[in-house]
Amino acid sequence: MYEKFYAFLDTARKAAKEARHAAESAAYLAKKEAGKAASGAQLNIKILSKQREIQSAYQEVGKLMYNKHIGADGESDGLMEKLEALDALHLELAELEKQSGRVSVVRTCPTCGAEHEEGDAYCRECGEKFDKSK
Repeated sequence: MYEKFYAFLDTARKAAKEARHAAESAAYLAKKEAGKAASGAQLNIKILSKQREIQSAYQEVGKLMYNKHIGADGESDGLMEKLEALDALHLELAELEKQSGRVSVVRTCPTCGAEHEEGDAYCRECGEKFDKSK
């Protein structure tokens, strides 16, 4: 009679060991997925922050352009620096979007500023030929 009881205990011990192993595996995978989700959320926050920076930079450039338009002396100083900073922000955003798996990188014509698709050889608005190295 004890033999059946010990066999039952041995079977229960093996089942408990397998259940523990399965639970550890599930916990490891859950931790791994939670880490991925947290990293993705952090990356999305960085993308949104960079988009806000870009919007703010557009506002600054717009103000400088308007001041230039109305002839306010000295009020358009630094326009090129602001535009170069805006270019840098766009590159940073593109890198963040690339890291997140997003492919929505907006490309613009250097001559007229019109948006174009990545594979375009010429601008659809002004006909400018695009430099493939950029």
